Amino acid sequence: MILCDGEKMPELVKVVCPGCGLNRSDSAFKREDDSAYGTWNESRHIIQIRGIPGGKKSDLLVGTGKYRKSPGKGFPIIDSFTVDVAKDMPEYQEYLKQIAQQFIKVVRIFHDEGLISDAEIESMKG
Repeated sequence: MILCDGEKMPELVKVVCPGCGLNRSDSAFKREDDSAYGTWNESRHIIQIRGIPGGKKSDLLVGTGKYRKSPGKGFPIIDSFTVDVAKDMPEYQEYLKQIAQQFIKVVRIFHDEGLISDAEIESMKG
């Protein structure tokens, strides 16, 4: 994009996760720790149960009202579950089913575009 003074605006590359829709900057790909993009594995949690600061369930926990969340406190993790554990918990079956369906769509698109080979798909079969 060109600014009104003729200079080019600086750009930042963001990559959108096809699983969740969140985006990460290209620097997330350069990190070598567990916060790097693509480091999720079977030992990482897929379901998290978090507390809601203020004692009232609300869709909006920002602003200046009585139930505004405390700055810096976030939503504390109460419990979390890996796929291996969550798959046996009836209350999370629909979430896991929807996540699996989304990843099947993603794999299909990447395969159709030639970014995942038949051999790679075949190697996923137990």
